Amino acid sequence: MQNTSLMSIIFEVIKSPYVIGTTIVVILLMNFCCFVANYRKKPVVQKKVKKGPAPKTGEKPAEAAAEPPAPEANAAPAPDAN
Repeated sequence: MQNTSLMSIIFEVIKSPYVIGTTIVVILLMNFCCFVANYRKKPVVQKKVKKGPAPKTGEKPAEAAAEPPAPEANAAPAPDAN
């Protein structure tokens, strides 16, 4: 077998769709295996507990709720029953 005929056979084998498809599948499989082998889980980060808003200084929450609402200045007077 001469070099020219050997080279033409090798070139036809490399151009074959089966060889190209198999090469792609093997490369993807190797990349996936390397990913699985090198995979590291991310460390679990504990979430901080959020506290409610602090009450205003000098005012207690019970005092604020006990005050009646002030009457409005623009309110119409109540009609007489006369």
